[in-house]
Amino acid sequence: MTAMLNQRFINISAVVLAAALFLAVNVIADRLLGAARIDLTEHRLFTLSDGTRKLLEGLQEPVTLKLYYSRSLASNAPEVRNHAENVINMLEEYEAVADGMINLEIIDPEPFSEAEDRAVDAGLSGVPVGAAGENFYFGLVGQNMTDDQEAIGFFAPDRARFLEYDLTRTIHGLSNPDLPVLSIITSFPLEFGPGGIQAAMRGQSRAYGILRPLREFFEVRVPTPRWEELDADTDVLMLLHARDLTPKQLYSIDQFIVNGGKAVIFADPFSETAAQLPPPGGQPPSPLDTHSSIPKALFDAWGLRIDGDRLVADRGYATRVNAGQGRRAIVDYVAWLTAGPEALNQDDVVTAELQMPLLLPSIGHIEQAEDATVDLRPLVLSSQDSMLIDASEIRFRPNPQALLSAFEADDRRYVLAARLKGEVSSAFAEGPPEGVEAEHVAKSDGPVDMIVVADADMLDDRYWVQRQDMFGEEVMQPTSANASFLINALDNLTGSSELIGLRSRAEGDRPFARIEELRREAEQRYLAEAEALEAQLSETEKKLAELQSRAGEGSTELLSAEEERTIAEFQQRMLDTRRELRGVQHSLRRDIEALRSDIQLVNIALMPALVLLIAIGVAVYRRHRRRVSQQLREV
Repeated sequence: MTAMLNQRFINISAVVLAAALFLAVNVIADRLLGAARIDLTEHRLFTLSDGTRKLLEGLQEPVTLKLYYSRSLASNAPEVRNHAENVINMLEEYEAVADGMINLEIIDPEPFSEAEDRAVDAGLSGVPVGAAGENFYFGLVGQNMTDDQEAIGFFAPDRARFLEYDLTRTIHGLSNPDLPVLSIITSFPLEFGPGGIQAAMRGQSRAYGILRPLREFFEVRVPTPRWEELDADTDVLMLLHARDLTPKQLYSIDQFIVNGGKAVIFADPFSETAAQLPPPGGQPPSPLDTHSSIPKALFDAWGLRIDGDRLVADRGYATRVNAGQGRRAIVDYVAWLTAGPEALNQDDVVTAELQMPLLLPSIGHIEQAEDATVDLRPLVLSSQDSMLIDASEIRFRPNPQALLSAFEADDRRYVLAARLKGEVSSAFAEGPPEGVEAEHVAKSDGPVDMIVVADADMLDDRYWVQRQDMFGEEVMQPTSANASFLINALDNLTGSSELIGLRSRAEGDRPFARIEELRREAEQRYLAEAEALEAQLSETEKKLAELQSRAGEGSTELLSAEEERTIAEFQQRMLDTRRELRGVQHSLRRDIEALRSDIQLVNIALMPALVLLIAIGVAVYRRHRRRVSQQLREV
C-alpha cells in the first residue's frame, strides 16, 4: 500500500515539476530570446527583403514611427483587425532589425483626444464608423531628427501586398529628406507649352500640365537645347521624345546610365504631339520627318529594340473616338489604346495601384534581342486582339474606320512599357566622342535600373488632363492615369536600389484551403438546387398564367381536382426544397465551425500539451535511467 502511495506521489510530483519546467522555460526564453523571431508563414510574410535590411542597417540617425491605430473601434471588424496585427508585426520586425535606430510608438487615438488631433494634423485619414460617427484611424507618421515628416494616411487591407514597400519608402524618405533632382531631356517645349517660345513672346504660353505634379515631388531641371553635360547631382533622368541629340549629349546620357544612373525613357516611333508643333526656328515642316525619338545607339548596346516603322493597333483596348466627317460617327480607334487593369502588371508597384486606365496614342512595342544584357519585365501589354500597322497609316490623315475594317489580329500580346534591369555596356565602344575629355566607363559595375515606354504622346495634356480656370485659379482634372504612371515610375526609381528591388508580397490574410473548399462545394450544391427551384417556379407561373387567362376569357370551367392536387404538391415541393437549402447552409456553417474549432484547438491547446508531454517523457526517462543506474550499483 505504501509503495503504491509513493509511486502515486512520484507521478504527481513529476507532472508538477514538468509544468514548472515548462513555465520556467517560457519565462527564460522571453527574457533571453525576446527579440528572436521565426517566420513560419507560407510566403514568408514577415521576413524582410535584403534591400530593406540593408536600408535599416545603414540608418545614420534615429527615426520615430508613430502608428495611430483605433484598436477599440476595430473590435467588430475582423478583417481590419487581422491586417492591423500584420502591420504591427511587420513594424516590430523593422524596429528589431534597425537595432535601436527606429523607435516605434503605437497610439490609440480615442475620439476627441489630443492623440486624434495630432493624427489629423499629420494628415491621417479617419474613416467614420458606428452610429456615433467616430473616426477610425490606422495610419503611420514618421519623423526624423530634423522634424521632417512622412505619413501613410491609411493602411488599406487591399494594399497589404505592398506593405513592405510603403514602410521602406517612408523610412527612406526620412533618411533622405531633400527633393530628388529630376533632369528632363526633351524636344517638347514643356515650359512654354505647345505654342513654343513664339507663344511665350506673345504672352500666350502655358506650360505642359505634367510639370505641376512633377514639381511637387522633384526638383525639376530642363536643360536648354544646347546642353552638353548632365548635372552631376542628377538623381533620375527622364528622356521624353529626346531627338536630334549631339554626340556629346548622347555620350553624357550613356555614361550616366552606365555609371548606375536611374532613367525613364519615353521613346516614340511616331509622336502625334511633335507632328503638330511648329518647327524650330520658324522653318516649314518637312513631309519626310518621321517624328521618331528612338535612341537606337543606346538600345543597340543594351539589346533593346523599338521598331520605328510599326505601331501597335489593338481592337480589344481600342478607344472610342468621334471620327465623323460632317456628322457624328463614334468608332473604335485601334491606334489609340485604353489600357485598363487587365493590361497592367498587377505585381509591380508602378502599375498595380493605378485608379484609372492609361491612354496610349500611336504607341510602338518593345522587343529584346537574343544577345540582350538586360532583363525585360513587362509593365503594360497589349491585348491578344492586336496587330502591328505601318506608322505611315497614322502620320498622314489617319482613318479610324478604315483601320478597324482592315484589322486582322495576329494573336499576340505586345510589350508597350517595361522595366529593365541588368548590366549594360557603353554605346561608345571606342571611348568618348571628339571634344570630350572624361574618364570613360565601358561597362556598368552592377545592374542598372530603367523603365522604357514606347510612346511619348501620353504625357501631352490632351491624353491625360482637362485644365479649367475656376475663379482665377487653374484646376486640373485627370482623365487618365498617365501622370500617375510617371510619378510612380520616378518615385520608385529614386527610392534607392534597395527600394527598387522590393516586389509585392502575397496576401497576409489568407483563408484556410479546406474551409474554402467546403464553402465552394456547398455553394455549388446550393446554386444547383436554386436553379432547379427557379425552373419549377417558372413552370408553375406558366400554368397559373394559362388558368388565369382561361378564367379571364369568361370561361366557366373550374379547375379540375387533378390540377388543384398538382398545385398543392408543387407548393409542398417548394417548401421541401427551401428546407433542403437551409439544411445545406446549416451544414456548411457546421462543417466550417467544426474545422475552425479543430484548428483553434491545435493552435491553443495541442502544441502546449505536446510540449508538456515531451517534458513528462523526459522526466520519466531520466527517472528510469536513475533507477537502472541504482540497480546496477546495488549489484
